[in-house]
Amino acid sequence: MTTSRFQLDVLHESNLQLVKAYTLKSTTQKATVETFDGWLERIDQLDGLEKEDLVRAHGELIALGFLKFEIAGSSIGLRYRVSPAGKQALERTVARAGDSEDSEGLADSQCENADENADEHVMESSDEDLAPIAQAEAA
Repeated sequence: MTTSRFQLDVLHESNLQLVKAYTLKSTTQKATVETFDGWLERIDQLDGLEKEDLVRAHGELIALGFLKFEIAGSSIGLRYRVSPAGKQALERTVARAGDSEDSEGLADSQCENADENADEHVMESSDEDLAPIAQAEAA
């Protein structure tokens, strides 16, 4: 049995890109839409990420509690917003990237940190645990 590890206090690259995109979109909406309620339409395209990566990132962020969603009716569909925990994870990730001399190696350094801090920040799950998520994404 193989084990997947997720670091719970920082964001990995595709998740980081998606949280940044939602944060930017939210900031723009707050500044331009007087009646903005904090909820945003799903981001379906993002430079540098394939559609499958976006689906996976949405699922991971929701599972980790970093992204919230609501069903806004049949005409609108799902709407999203970054949770307070997601904002904190973004801040920690950006702070760690600022501390790193090699910002291109961000994902690698986060994985190394996850191993060092396994007791406090890592959740383990087996392939069997992740099978329902993989099946849902494939559908």
